[in-house]
Amino acid sequence: MAYQDQEILKEYCNSISKLKKECLNEGLTEREFQELYFKSLKFINMQNIPTGRQQNRFFTNRTFLLMGILIVTCVVYNYKILYSGIVCNLQEYIYPGLRLLRRISIPFISLFPSLTEYYHETCLIQNPFFTVVDMDCWPCSSVSNIREVQNPKPVSQQQNAPFIYQADQIPMGIDSIKSFYEKNKNVIDKEQPKILTNNMKYETPDGMLSQLQKGEKNLYIWKFNTMNTARVLRQVISRPKVVPKFGQSTERFLIIDTRQESFQVPDTECSFSFLLLLNGSRTISLEPAAECKHQCKSLKVDLKESYLLWYNWWYWRPKVQPSNGNITMVAHIGSYC
Repeated sequence: MAYQDQEILKEYCNSISKLKKECLNEGLTEREFQELYFKSLKFINMQNIPTGRQQNRFFTNRTFLLMGILIVTCVVYNYKILYSGIVCNLQEYIYPGLRLLRRISIPFISLFPSLTEYYHETCLIQNPFFTVVDMDCWPCSSVSNIREVQNPKPVSQQQNAPFIYQADQIPMGIDSIKSFYEKNKNVIDKEQPKILTNNMKYETPDGMLSQLQKGEKNLYIWKFNTMNTARVLRQVISRPKVVPKFGQSTERFLIIDTRQESFQVPDTECSFSFLLLLNGSRTISLEPAAECKHQCKSLKVDLKESYLLWYNWWYWRPKVQPSNGNITMVAHIGSYC
């Protein structure tokens, strides 16, 4: 066998030598012949060698295509079964999973503050027709009043009944808000420069303070949803003792009301929410969610300065009512997941 290979190789070399001699006689240079020779080898290699690979690739692509068609067909014909299985088995892991992701992301947000805008994302328009089908309303059906707690402890996930208590919080009026802003002006103007006025337009902090000094009657909702602004806000408003050490939402609100009119408290990111009065007093009514109006009743409480109202936003929607006095209300709103 080796002898035959040597003969074939020898014959091939003789043929190439003969071809080279004929090309040189016709006027080709040796360099041109080499280029022509290597091009012919490359052409032969492309024609013969990939044939098996192309066939294998064809059969592989065809196999994947058939498998894809089969999978899509199975999904289409069993859509309801698959959807029900996914919803039933994964729904209880959604909030724990998001909570774990939130804790993991905090160190990265601290290192890269510019990523904070992706940490909290809200809908531009809420769906007014959204309702929960067959919502379980037993947590609010047995609640008849809002009790006052003397020495509250950090709440658990089962603490659904609303309550109030007197917090260890220094009152904050307009002058305190102004000092807070001037001290942290660089951070606030960069990250939270918009304040919603009368639920109609946005105002700057300087514009809000100017209007307050003039005595204008407005409602200001100042939203804080970045890590840096939440950190500076915590320097003047500490974490409530009912909120566990981990789990407080980055989203916070400062509400300044000089109109003495009723308004709805903003929805919070987490379902467990609190409203802390920093200045003034107001009557707070907790209206049951639309899904639970047939089982739960409205609650009302007179919230004084430095008092905190804890409630579950999933079952109650708070509404601020005007009080007898003509004192500007300053409130802080936060939530816990």
